[in-house]
Amino acid sequence: MGVIDDLLDRQAGLAKDRHQWEGHWYDVATYALPNVDRFDRLFNNGAGSIDRWANGPKGAERSKSIYDTTSLWAVDRGVSGFMSLITPQSETWHGIAGVDALAGESDQATDEWSEKFANYLHTMRNNPQTGFWISHKSALRAMWALGTGVQFVSENLQRGSSAPMSYRYVQLSESYLATNYEGIVDTNFRCFTKTAAQCVQKWGDKCSADVKEKASNAKKKDERIELVHAVLPRSERGSGLNTRRNAPWAEFYFEKKTKHLLFEGGYNAFPYVVYHWNQMGHEAYSEGPMALALAEVKSLNALSKDALMASQQAVNPPTASIDDGFGRVNLNPGKNNPGLMSAEGRLLVAPIVTAPRPDFAQSVLELKREQIKESLYVNLWQMLINSPKMTATEALIRAEEKGQLLGPAAASLYTGIARLVDVETQYLADQGAFEPEQPLALPDAMQGKDIAVQMDTPLDRMRRSGEVTGMQRTLEFGATIAELKQNPKIMDKFDEDQMLDTARKVFGGPANMFKSEEELQAAQEATEQRQQMVQAMQMAQAGGEAAKAVGEGAQAVEGSAALTGALAQ
Repeated sequence: MGVIDDLLDRQAGLAKDRHQWEGHWYDVATYALPNVDRFDRLFNNGAGSIDRWANGPKGAERSKSIYDTTSLWAVDRGVSGFMSLITPQSETWHGIAGVDALAGESDQATDEWSEKFANYLHTMRNNPQTGFWISHKSALRAMWALGTGVQFVSENLQRGSSAPMSYRYVQLSESYLATNYEGIVDTNFRCFTKTAAQCVQKWGDKCSADVKEKASNAKKKDERIELVHAVLPRSERGSGLNTRRNAPWAEFYFEKKTKHLLFEGGYNAFPYVVYHWNQMGHEAYSEGPMALALAEVKSLNALSKDALMASQQAVNPPTASIDDGFGRVNLNPGKNNPGLMSAEGRLLVAPIVTAPRPDFAQSVLELKREQIKESLYVNLWQMLINSPKMTATEALIRAEEKGQLLGPAAASLYTGIARLVDVETQYLADQGAFEPEQPLALPDAMQGKDIAVQMDTPLDRMRRSGEVTGMQRTLEFGATIAELKQNPKIMDKFDEDQMLDTARKVFGGPANMFKSEEELQAAQEATEQRQQMVQAMQMAQAGGEAAKAVGEGAQAVEGSAALTGALAQ
């Protein structure tokens, strides 16, 4: 068998493993992501194969079955809140540090380099050409709703240092994932489609004769071609002749129908970044918060449909008549319905009143909406908004509480972010960005050492805000004891430098806001020199005034003696 046959066999096996997830994804997509992932045609052969694709406005079609939009806006609000606390667009949310936890505090040069590197990555991601924020938010939405979000990071050297890589969201319906022995995703078979014209635009003469013929035909150039992008560990798949044949990950692009190889290459880092909400064991996929809320969402939609029908019945009730000989009843205001009243003045057509209670249904709906908000963490975003009149200490306590509640939910996402930075760092290393004389050259303290991501998100700072609160309370207590004991030396136990360092990290201050040890020592020496000069000038001035006083005193004595002699004569 050839390499394409082996790859297709592996993809078929991954599709079989993934099949058990697809029914759940379809339900979630129906109520939470009607216009994003399209799982409608995943069940053609019972193994989840994407042989046919759902084209057209699926969001409009699916939304017909949605009678309550709580799940829709709750997912969007949850993702927005998560991004504001973990990956805010307006500030950096991680740094780089050594992997040795016992190495102690880093020096000033290392901190400044870490901040410089984080700032570079932040600026690069904010470049619209990279497509990071669109891809990142889409992946987080998929993670929040479906439990797993995927984005693809590729090198893009032709755009220069401002955008050396690009980010693209990959729909979960396209991804067939596998994990290694440690449960880390290291394989993805992405099945997707492009038009024949797009294939030739990308790969040119490397396309099959069938695709090139269609691309040259005006009537067939937009016909969609099924493609596979397979990325897997090199040890699982041999390599041919390419510039990265020894790279840890092998990649293959090929046409699925014709089994025609388009491209073979390699990566030094796995290019697919996978975000999990709550990965269990070694599963390649995970459930999101919508998994627990799905039953409530379904019941809410069913009850909303009934409540709508009850409201319609109360406003426009059905009617009953003696026989079917009457024409259509005109219920418009001011209209006459002749023949619908007996000679005795009794209506021959009457409404059927079943005593519907839309108000009762609304109270039940509100209760279910609140339960969904709790399940999707929506109420946590309101924690600080609902108590605007708080002291600074109360705000710190509330922020710490919010951070602790959201901390477990962010733990799995941190793993995905670490993988993202690993890929970005590896790409930059491949391009020589950390070599000497380069803008991102490593400081001496980090030469030859492994580095890792150090999370520094607003959520982390919220969780650490208790340290600042503790310092404030301890300082207040210490001042009280010092005053009570009449012993100001008690305050000497506090290390002001250490407290300032802790406060800077918790509040997110830049590393260069403090002077380095060399700059601080030079400033202290300059201050001492100024003080010595002032003292010398004061002493000289005092000496001059004393000499002047002595001279004036001597002159006074001489004048007094002369006056005494003159009087004696």
